[in-house]
Amino acid sequence: MELSATHKKLIRKLAGGQFFSGQQLADELGLSRTSIWNYLKVLETVGFVLHAVKGKGTRLESPLELLDKDAIFAGLSAPCWVNPEHLDLLDICPSTNQHLSQKNVQSPLANGAVCLAEMQTAGRGRLGRTWVSPYGQNIYVSFLWRFKQGITGLSGLSLACGVSVCQALSDLGIEGHRLKWPNDILWQGKKLGGILVEIQGESQGEYTAIIGIGINYKMNAQASANIDQPWADISHACADRVGRNELASRLIEQVLGMLEGYEKKGLAPYVERWNDFDGYYGKNVQILSGQSVTQGVAQGISPSGELQLLLPNGDTQGITSGEVSLRLDVN
Repeated sequence: MELSATHKKLIRKLAGGQFFSGQQLADELGLSRTSIWNYLKVLETVGFVLHAVKGKGTRLESPLELLDKDAIFAGLSAPCWVNPEHLDLLDICPSTNQHLSQKNVQSPLANGAVCLAEMQTAGRGRLGRTWVSPYGQNIYVSFLWRFKQGITGLSGLSLACGVSVCQALSDLGIEGHRLKWPNDILWQGKKLGGILVEIQGESQGEYTAIIGIGINYKMNAQASANIDQPWADISHACADRVGRNELASRLIEQVLGMLEGYEKKGLAPYVERWNDFDGYYGKNVQILSGQSVTQGVAQGISPSGELQLLLPNGDTQGITSGEVSLRLDVN
């Protein structure tokens, strides 16, 4: 759904977490109290949790730091690989990947185009899984980059991107984050974020990569109830020391810096760093592929991005991502 200009004004008013009476909101927005009540009910349907106290009014359960293009650009180092014309900041969209893909079909986008959204209605993870995307609580960002190299050279792109995300978190003073092959970001073993790379072939032999990144920032209980695995967010990882716009700036800077060099260098510069961040290195794991289960010890990634699995017989098997899932072996 699309939020109206009045909804957006109301969100900005409530974002700081203060109490407002219905009459205050009605006076400031030039509406009736009944209209304000109806607008608030709509906000609840898209995931806002409101807290009403008699004699005080209504406020958000927790304050929100809304995305701000000026704040994001102020947080970027110079030189950077994006300009304001190449960054779309949306309220609600199906997915940031889809937005860039459709926009690129209409008119080819420049390398380094970026899209951020406050909320996704059809956010997706790997293997078609749903990515929970409530309004204003996380980071949903996508990047577009064109490559002249063959598609096989792009097989390690999500791994290089994972290193870039981890480096961005380290730059912000966050600790305890790790990578899970092939595209998950963990904090203390719990899901913190994920990466979805979609490749599109073009008639000139080029390939366009759209890289979507979702990072849990500060989720409320209502939104997190729909997540079917242990999860973490940035607010837990750093005790609210890192701002949402600050996080967006670091991610943009690190990922675009990686993309600029990937055409020439590929995955090679990131393999060692990926293995440093590997949260499953040396652990007993299972590889699930359909009804098949392969057990072994995770040994990091190869130069081509395959997971190296030490089998019980002493052989090492390279696992490509495809339609497989990695799990810790708890037996």
